[in-house]
Amino acid sequence: MAGRLPIYKTVLVGEGGVGKTSITLRYTEDRFDDAMKMTIGVNFASKKVTIGENNVTLMLWDLGGQPRFREVISDYFKGARIAIAVYDATRTFSLQRLSDWLGRVKDNAPDCQIIFVGNKIDERDDGSGVTLEEAAVMAREYGAGCMEVSAKTGEGVSEMFEAAAEIALTKHNELVSN
Repeated sequence: MAGRLPIYKTVLVGEGGVGKTSITLRYTEDRFDDAMKMTIGVNFASKKVTIGENNVTLMLWDLGGQPRFREVISDYFKGARIAIAVYDATRTFSLQRLSDWLGRVKDNAPDCQIIFVGNKIDERDDGSGVTLEEAAVMAREYGAGCMEVSAKTGEGVSEMFEAAAEIALTKHNELVSN
């Protein structure tokens, strides 16, 4: 791709405490902070990604998941190409709450592509919580893929963002060719 790199707005959504900020920090700075503070409003980061022979930039919008921010952040979904719907793999409730988040995303960015991401797989040691199969059933309702990651260990994080970039690039190329 010659010239300017395409920039794809990517929003991370989900309940407070699922690890959206930790995932972003792991990907952009390759670090993990055990004492992570709650996101107030929105955090921003960006990273260049190479997909095949294409270079793209993901503009990451890490949105606060606490109930008091829900009404305020809906406008931030506008223009999003990708929504990374994050749930805590140890808490079933966090997966169930994604329906509300994704409804808001689709109201404000109807063409946004979605990826379901289960975080904290390093903490799911007794078989409790959400299985990948359970999350995949819900993801299919949105025409979305489903992955699992650990922001703490870094497992799957780069691959997840690369998949997001590939989805955005594929969708962009489809729109350009039509």
